[in-house]
Amino acid sequence: MTSSDRRNFLNGTAAGAAAMVGAVAMSASPLSAEAATPPPKPKEKKMHTANHNTFNAKNTAIVLVDHQKATMEWIYSQDKKNVENNLRMLARIGAEVDVPLLITTTLEEQIGLTWEGIQQAAPKQFANRIKRGGTLNCFIDPAFKSAVKNLDRKNLIICGLTTDICLLHTVDSAVKEGYNVIVVADASGSMSKLADDTSFDYFRQIGAFVLSANAAVTELFQDFSTPDGQKVMNINLQEVISKLGK
Repeated sequence: MTSSDRRNFLNGTAAGAAAMVGAVAMSASPLSAEAATPPPKPKEKKMHTANHNTFNAKNTAIVLVDHQKATMEWIYSQDKKNVENNLRMLARIGAEVDVPLLITTTLEEQIGLTWEGIQQAAPKQFANRIKRGGTLNCFIDPAFKSAVKNLDRKNLIICGLTTDICLLHTVDSAVKEGYNVIVVADASGSMSKLADDTSFDYFRQIGAFVLSANAAVTELFQDFSTPDGQKVMNINLQEVISKLGK
């Protein structure tokens, strides 16, 4: 093949290839606007989440769930002495400061009365406790549900025994009922750390806060220079001293 023939062959091949590409491009139908737009992402389900700023002493109540003689013996997940001191602190705040306190028990004949430390710290609230007939979820009991509603507080600080049974189901219902909830981790307890940890994870997932007793109390009283703040500070210090055995 001569040089001239070779150039003609290459030129013809290039021209043919270009023509083929053009034909393919012209034959392809353009994408419609709908096809070019990616499908919308499914809407994410927004979970109810409270705002920390909503909790203060004027709009919050404390709820103590099933801290009874037998259930107190089932605390293996954390320091029982620490739980007792925190319960006394919460009960005293409910009794001595203007924060409503609701105490509830279940199956008292089998499980026993409310722990003596709570009885002594808040005798009036203990006398007015809601005695449930056996419900694990407190909100199933009409008297409890009505008592919480009558507190006229949208925010609840809740702790209970055990963390993975009565407390879990009660907090779940409280959130579904539209209450903002702080769970006091170290005023609750169960038979294992794993039971506590999985329950605390669940509380966070449904929109409740999980705090220590000190954090929950100082959420309500952020100024210890006020008269109520002074009361709370003294209660807190007394329980700290008691816990340290001094």
